[in-house]
Amino acid sequence: MAFDATRLAAIRSDFPALERRRNGKPPIYLNNTCMTLRPRPVIEALLSYYERFPTCGGGRSLGTHDLHNWFQEELREREEAAREAVRALLGAERADEIVWTRNTSEALNIVAHGYRLEPGDEVLGSEREHNSNLVPWLEAEARLRKETGDPSLTVRRFFDLNEDGSFNVDNALAAITPRTKVVALGHASNLDGTTIADAELVAIADRIHAQGGILVLDAAQSVPHRPVDARALGVDFLACSFHKMCGPTMGALYGRYELLDALDPFVVGGDTVADTWLDRVEYKHAPGRFEAGLQDYAGMVATCAAIEYVTQEIGLAEIRAHEKVLNARLTERLLPLECDHFWVLGPRDSDKRGGVCTMASGVGAIVNAIERLGDERHNIMVRKGMFCVNSYLHRRFDQLGSSKNNLRASVYFYNTLDEIDALCEVVEEVVQNPLDHLDDA
Repeated sequence: MAFDATRLAAIRSDFPALERRRNGKPPIYLNNTCMTLRPRPVIEALLSYYERFPTCGGGRSLGTHDLHNWFQEELREREEAAREAVRALLGAERADEIVWTRNTSEALNIVAHGYRLEPGDEVLGSEREHNSNLVPWLEAEARLRKETGDPSLTVRRFFDLNEDGSFNVDNALAAITPRTKVVALGHASNLDGTTIADAELVAIADRIHAQGGILVLDAAQSVPHRPVDARALGVDFLACSFHKMCGPTMGALYGRYELLDALDPFVVGGDTVADTWLDRVEYKHAPGRFEAGLQDYAGMVATCAAIEYVTQEIGLAEIRAHEKVLNARLTERLLPLECDHFWVLGPRDSDKRGGVCTMASGVGAIVNAIERLGDERHNIMVRKGMFCVNSYLHRRFDQLGSSKNNLRASVYFYNTLDEIDALCEVVEEVVQNPLDHLDDA
């Protein structure tokens, strides 16, 4: 059930960006898979660092001795609380299994660069992985090709999804071979919202663990919307971003400690070292060995506030229920419009697409017109493009001429049915009368 009007109004009052007006109208923000809006408690937490204890390195000392520095002591307390909040959010066993990163992309790069692959090892993913969960593994493949002198060496392999883009666990399990050392999957798609079921992830984890491999999960699009327990799912490494759940632009990497501490460090120097000499270096244990230099301390403080706001003030179950209602309305109005020049990507059942609805067309000017008119009339903000899943879109849709012509609407808990209806009115007008709006064909 969606939030009632009173509850939704109270939630929306927490977001300063929703108070803005252009041409007398508020914003309609439907680009939440990229980045969400921020509520006042998060903004205030961010400012508190700069106003109250703007120093460096509060939680980064080795050992358990007390710091004798007023601001650093406060910062260490806040950083430790933030790392603990992430630990609890992801179901990690220990707080030192959490590494601060700039975003999901950096977190996945730490794993892909630090995990030791040998010639003959393979990394398996689906045909639709975000560039951040594809390109780092292609780089690993390029390194091994260079090392072996074999330009045809294959490291990164893929398996097919279902025809509608939903996950096919049978294909995934069948693709795991004795050479598979890493299975790297996106938990939920930023293109159409389809999500791998918990039981399917557990089955994949069991299969890859049975042969000594690891499961890496890109959870950027799942952690902000549903409970994700990395240990219960059998995940060895998990990456997520807090700017997708009302937090600052930063992320985190979770790793089972024995695996995390065995990774080679990626970016080194600064605070990654325990000690150095002129001819050698001794690196810290995880997580410090991966957190080079001055960190985003304000972001850590704000991340703690964001997790508290989303999980306690709102609730992940409530978020999921509200998103389902919004996407059901969106889907109910858009599916009847499908034709040879307009269609919706992903499963027909909106419950299988989370809070994401992506529209596609073989005529780029149609999605351009929807985006333009939505902005001009209602201040609607959606996202147009390939959403960093270029390889999948090329493979599936180049022949239809629509691989680059996609318009994504993605909702979060502060969106309303009235906002959904405003977008649908624009889409209906353009799709039903395209020649009236195609000024940039």
